[in-house]
Amino acid sequence: MNIFPIKHYEIELLSDSSKALAELKKNTLITNSLTSEWTKKAFIGQVNESGFKIISSIPGRGAFCVLNGKLESKKGFVEITINKAFRILLSIIFLFPIIGFIISFFIKEIEVSISLIIPTLMSIVVFRFILTEIAFRIISKNSLKKLTEIIGITNLKQAEIK
Repeated sequence: MNIFPIKHYEIELLSDSSKALAELKKNTLITNSLTSEWTKKAFIGQVNESGFKIISSIPGRGAFCVLNGKLESKKGFVEITINKAFRILLSIIFLFPIIGFIISFFIKEIEVSISLIIPTLMSIVVFRFILTEIAFRIISKNSLKKLTEIIGITNLKQAEIK
């Protein structure tokens, strides 16, 4: 089980990969850093002759998901992950309940600390499996929809990665 969600997709393109990547390059602000900026382009990131690593340019939430893709002929592969900066921030948020439990263990009586085990675990579960998962699903879906429109994806299938 991953701490952070990841999605893998196999895609088929309407046109050749070179045309799709050229179209993606036109709609991408080319930069080495995957950080949000104000731009009229759909994506921010890197596009080369065989693939891409991009984020959506939506201010405030576009940098949450990173789309990593490789295209060959009319087929390709896209991996959607949470941006490294957000993984660090989320890890810190996941640690807050644990740190609170440890502090209460040393400050309060043992019975009070033991009664905090279930709320601590539940808060971690809520942060990870509800809040992070919902945000990831919504933002990745929007980014993938925008990518589909730009490069002309005809068939999108979730891939099993082992």
